[in-house]
Amino acid sequence: MKAIYKRELSACFRSPIGYLFCAIYLFFSGMYFNSVLSVGQSSEFPQIYYGMLNIVLLMLPLVTMRLFSEERKYKTDQILLTSPINITPLVLGKFFSALTIYTGCTLFTVIYAIVFSFFTSPSWALIIGNIFGAILFGAAFIGIGMFISSMTESQFVAGMGSFSIATIFIILDVIPLVTSNDFIVALVNNISFVGRYKPFTSGILDMSSIIFFVSIAASFIFLTVRVLEKRRWS
Repeated sequence: MKAIYKRELSACFRSPIGYLFCAIYLFFSGMYFNSVLSVGQSSEFPQIYYGMLNIVLLMLPLVTMRLFSEERKYKTDQILLTSPINITPLVLGKFFSALTIYTGCTLFTVIYAIVFSFFTSPSWALIIGNIFGAILFGAAFIGIGMFISSMTESQFVAGMGSFSIATIFIILDVIPLVTSNDFIVALVNNISFVGRYKPFTSGILDMSSIIFFVSIAASFIFLTVRVLEKRRWS
């Protein structure tokens, strides 16, 4: 797993994708930080992370679309699939490489909190809770994007597939605004990524939300392993 992790991390920054993702993330997070700083209230700082959620959903396909589709396109996956190695460490190495890139960008926002502390007294516990939730949020979607990437050899198809899933999640958050049906609202809130993140904005480490995000990530890692195992023996 360690070798795959290092290779994937290096490969991402040998292409423009890694730099593009980081640049877009830091651009939008900087915009949110500037707006929050203008307000000048420490209670508003978590809005940086909450406001970034939909943008993150639309950005993460940049990182996940190449994880397996690029291997299939250039046939380099055949070397891995025919080697006497366990598929699970291979999948985990790729998953954690993508998560590392996203986590690095998310942790960079701690600098914003430090700057913010010169103007007011931010709640560090609240900020850490938001960052923890944001990382879980990203991990769940990275698992989904990685699974989609394992299903095709086209990076474009993998990217558009993940982008479509992200769009569906964004549309889900609109449904409670246009209906008063309690069942539908409760259902959407239970499966909505943004809805599940809301407790973290208040500094609440909601166990059900933690389990939700971890379960999504683990489930799609498992499904990705099954896809590769099927290809190995087909």
